[in-house]
Amino acid sequence: MATLGTLPPALENAISRMEQGSETELLEKPLNTLHDVRARLRTLVEKLQSQHAYLLIFGPLKSGKSTLMNAISGSYVSEVTSLPGYPCLVYVSHAEQAHFSVTRYNGRQTVFANGRMLKDVIADSHIALAQQIRTTEERGGEFDPRTHFTEAIRRVDVKMPVQSLAESSTVLVDTPGLYSRMNFGYDVLTREFRDSAACAVFVVKTDNLFLEQVFAEFNQLLDLFSRIFLVINVDSQKRDLQSDGTLRPSAESQEPEKIIEAFKTLSMAGPLRKAYEDKRVRIHAVDLMNAASARLTQNGNGSSGGNGANRERGDGFDVFLRDLTDYLNSSDYTVEFMRDSLRQGGTLCAEVREAFEGEEFKILRGKQEQLDTEMKAIDEQTAAIDRLLQVEWDASFEKLRTENALLRVESMRVKAGELKTAMRGALERWTGTNDSLKALEEKYWNPLLTEAGRSSAEDSRSRLKALTETPLGGAEPAALVMNDLHSVNFVLGQIAQSAAPALEGVEALEPYQMSIREEDVPVRKSFVDWLLFRGIATVRRRLFGEKLDQEITVEEKLKRLPETSLAALHELISQSVAERFPELPAKFSDQLLGDYTAKYRGDLLQALRKRREQFEGERRSRQTPFELNRHVLEAITRVHAVAANVAQELQQHSGKDTPPPIHRAVTPAAPEPSLV
Repeated sequence: MATLGTLPPALENAISRMEQGSETELLEKPLNTLHDVRARLRTLVEKLQSQHAYLLIFGPLKSGKSTLMNAISGSYVSEVTSLPGYPCLVYVSHAEQAHFSVTRYNGRQTVFANGRMLKDVIADSHIALAQQIRTTEERGGEFDPRTHFTEAIRRVDVKMPVQSLAESSTVLVDTPGLYSRMNFGYDVLTREFRDSAACAVFVVKTDNLFLEQVFAEFNQLLDLFSRIFLVINVDSQKRDLQSDGTLRPSAESQEPEKIIEAFKTLSMAGPLRKAYEDKRVRIHAVDLMNAASARLTQNGNGSSGGNGANRERGDGFDVFLRDLTDYLNSSDYTVEFMRDSLRQGGTLCAEVREAFEGEEFKILRGKQEQLDTEMKAIDEQTAAIDRLLQVEWDASFEKLRTENALLRVESMRVKAGELKTAMRGALERWTGTNDSLKALEEKYWNPLLTEAGRSSAEDSRSRLKALTETPLGGAEPAALVMNDLHSVNFVLGQIAQSAAPALEGVEALEPYQMSIREEDVPVRKSFVDWLLFRGIATVRRRLFGEKLDQEITVEEKLKRLPETSLAALHELISQSVAERFPELPAKFSDQLLGDYTAKYRGDLLQALRKRREQFEGERRSRQTPFELNRHVLEAITRVHAVAANVAQELQQHSGKDTPPPIHRAVTPAAPEPSLV
């Protein structure tokens, strides 16, 4: 049976993982089932490890259950068992040091320093439970603490120094009274004892013995326990009124066996009678108050059983104890103990496996597969982003650059020809005026040059806008790059829109302007100039002025500026245009395109990095529940395997010989046969 010990830690780990997981709402139902199985498994393991005999005591309220516990233990344990009418089981066992704890339906356990604190907590819990029951019933539901209020207390453990319980290896289990308003069924309260060999004692007063209601739930106990002892609590002090007004001992106090016979004859029927005839139900009439008094007095003063009256009134209790002790020391009990323990272990294993094979875990596995699929897709998208971040995006604009350059060459050729023609015409107009050489530069030529520069800049902007007005903004990435872009649903058109303002740049026109130097213009000397031996430089200054701003009459222009002068000016026109076109417009066009591609690339990389961060966030948002679910699924797979292995070994054990009975020692000092 040691193999059963492997199941609790695996089950505990699975429960812990489920409680810490991301799908607690989905797994609420199986989790409640596992809490219930864990509690029942704990009792079974404790029973097998300690070989304890669990003695459950049932009965209506005020029937004498606590008094019976005092009598059996020989100690005053009713102080901690007579708790408010809270529907939970109270386990009373021996321990060298007092220990008080409660276990709730959700598995949470709380330890208290003393019994007083325990009572206060249960009193508060009583109010909370009552409210939950009323709320459930108002909604038309049937209250079940495993579903509606898992904070409800399912068991109380009271451990205190009780030598008789230590010697007999007995655990007393007090149950709430029958017909309590808050009693939601012994089927829930005694679930861990189903298919177990635990003994049950049913206590009833003679006044209630013949009430059908008292035994309404007795058949449930017959289904749960192998042996039930029916203890009829007799009041030996009871008196009946006589016709003459005197009181004399009642028939109950004088001849309790007649009460039993009447019960057997008149009230015992159905399953109860059959169980009695099969010797599964044993009936004893006992004055529990006097029996408990005698036992406590005996243990308190060391006497052999108190005064004669108490000893006589305790005979029925001694017979009950002997009958109970004989059964616990019998091979029947051992056989039932092993058989039912094996069966209960198998049942628990089956419930564990069934819980993990439910629809909730199918849904959980489906969600896990979905998370896994989504994370793999995100990983693929992240890898695509990483590849896109490594792309040489400047290279994707190479065709745009080439096309822009080709279109620009033709445009500049036409623009340069038109500009030369215009400047020559301006020169011709200048020769027919008295304007200075400086005026030719500033008034006639530079406006034409700057206008040509402005027009070229506008042409460049218009041309580049037209070339970039494509779905990809002028870029032409490789096919594999486009595949990656599509895989991450990335639209380059949005990047092109954000980069478009870079094409609105304005070109500086100052570089288009020219300056005429006096030495660039040949002049003709006059006769006087020759007579006075004037140098050519002096002649130019006298003609053009120090700053070339001196007016020159038409006559002087005709005399002083021969054909060679006009030819030089025409050459200056060609030289000025050649120096500026296509170099300056090309430089501006390349600058615009460079600014655009730089903005395009920068925005693209920034957007890709942002998209990667989004993917990382989406990955993390799935990774956390995925890991939690993985731990849950691994834990339940482990429990499922352990439960299957345990069930197989329990099945193998079921065919082996039953070990010899366990002897539960009788206290040497007590002459009466008993549990203690």
